[in-house]
Amino acid sequence: MAEKVYEALRRNTRLDTDPLTDIYGQEKAKKQILASVLAGHHVIIVGPPGIGKTTLARQIATLLPSVEAVKGCQFFCEPQSPVCPMCKSKEGSLEAETIPGVNRFRRIQGSPDLSVEDLLGDIDPSLAFKYGPTDYRVFTPGKLLKGNRGVVFFDEINRVPEKLQNSLLQVLEEHIATIGSYDIDYPAEFIMIATMNPKEHAGTEELSDVLLDRFDMVRMTYPESPEIERRVILEKSRKYGDGIVPDSVVDSIVRMVQATRSGKWADEFEQPASPRASIGLYEKVQTLTLFNGRHEASVSDLLECAGSVLMSRIRISPQSQYYENPDELLEKVIKDVTK
Repeated sequence: MAEKVYEALRRNTRLDTDPLTDIYGQEKAKKQILASVLAGHHVIIVGPPGIGKTTLARQIATLLPSVEAVKGCQFFCEPQSPVCPMCKSKEGSLEAETIPGVNRFRRIQGSPDLSVEDLLGDIDPSLAFKYGPTDYRVFTPGKLLKGNRGVVFFDEINRVPEKLQNSLLQVLEEHIATIGSYDIDYPAEFIMIATMNPKEHAGTEELSDVLLDRFDMVRMTYPESPEIERRVILEKSRKYGDGIVPDSVVDSIVRMVQATRSGKWADEFEQPASPRASIGLYEKVQTLTLFNGRHEASVSDLLECAGSVLMSRIRISPQSQYYENPDELLEKVIKDVTK
């Protein structure tokens, strides 16, 4: 039963501490997400790209304790009570292995090209030739079923078409998947943490009411303060060589990305810069400094690389006077926050 996954999380999670330490800030969102999964609810996180949704989902998987599973089983069957047809056919001769929680994390990237077979599974033609097309051994499980006893992270769930949304309903509600011609139920005991882009993003689909009814919905946003943004930059960025990025440059990076979200420039941006952009700026400043033959980065290095890092990570508002000339807007913002 799916309750086993949630009960394992409950036993391994202290409510008087913050177990999601890889995410800085976002205290209200983290509390809501943890409360949902501990209650046995699937969750959709709504928020812009680059704010740590994948990191959060992966850390929830690490909270799951290690489990004993049948060695080589793609469904992580319990040796004492196997549930998949393959393990049931071998009962009495099952070898066990220990699987940590982080290894029971499965990611699915939402896309219009994603198929039901990608999610639930398909027939292996070579095995079908060997055993016959209706034998359960010819079935290759999809990503959903491989998330059994773990966490399934479905990124950008509102980019998949309605047909694919419908294929999730039984799995989310009953924690099993009935596969077409096999008349066999496959286990699907997992927590699903999905993300959803705001509706105004291109390529999004409307999620059906019956699918949304299977989820709690929680909103995440950008770092609440310059201090949190600074911490994200310093602790999440990769370090290159022995170059130094002084506090003055870090502060300029923080002011630059936050200027796209609030203040006099905010209305010019439909999608502002995310913490991923902050990290990108910090990392590129380091390498550009080395190319420039210096040991310590300066604001001039930041000015030189800011456009190339930010341009692909922001979107100018259609109402902005700079809509046709985003380079000019970025130049003005950069000069304004670094003067």
